[in-house]
Amino acid sequence: MDSLAALFCTAVVVAGGLYWFVCILGSAEQKGKRAVDLSGGSISREKVEDKYKQYWSFFRRPKEIETAEKVPVFVDTFYNLVTDIYEWGWGQSFHFSPSIPGKSHKDATRLHEEMAVDLLQVNPGDRILDVGCGVGGPMRAIAAHSRAKVVGITINEYQVKRARMHNKKAGLDSLCEVIWRKCIRRSTGC
Repeated sequence: MDSLAALFCTAVVVAGGLYWFVCILGSAEQKGKRAVDLSGGSISREKVEDKYKQYWSFFRRPKEIETAEKVPVFVDTFYNLVTDIYEWGWGQSFHFSPSIPGKSHKDATRLHEEMAVDLLQVNPGDRILDVGCGVGGPMRAIAAHSRAKVVGITINEYQVKRARMHNKKAGLDSLCEVIWRKCIRRSTGC
């Protein structure tokens, strides 16, 4: 019961923040956040409000997410809501990179990703798997820096659409493939 209470409290904070960012502040495109180049594919305001209500419905009826087969819908709804906010705040790489004096966050992230590729000695034509690729920022950095072929997998269909759009815009769709896997637990019939 304590873990359910903690989950509920976390969800309340996240959902309240999501509502404030998306419904009150508006989308990143509306606010002119050019640094992350959000254009096309974003969830419409009306759809966000519907997804927000769907997400909250899980907390009004918490018994519905206590079974394993209900969790994928809950998780999918969460990522449908937060993907734009993640891009707005972090760009297309949903991870933390060390800051580098004199470099922007975007440049430090790119350098961090390139250093990982170099440490792994990735070569042109190698195949790399990016599990939990989100919208594919690191995938594109790996492909652009090494010319390796990168396959990204994520459990959220909306993130797949965003990643494919970004891959095409970056001219890397021949090196980057994104796969949507609804869930990865075989015991739930996926």
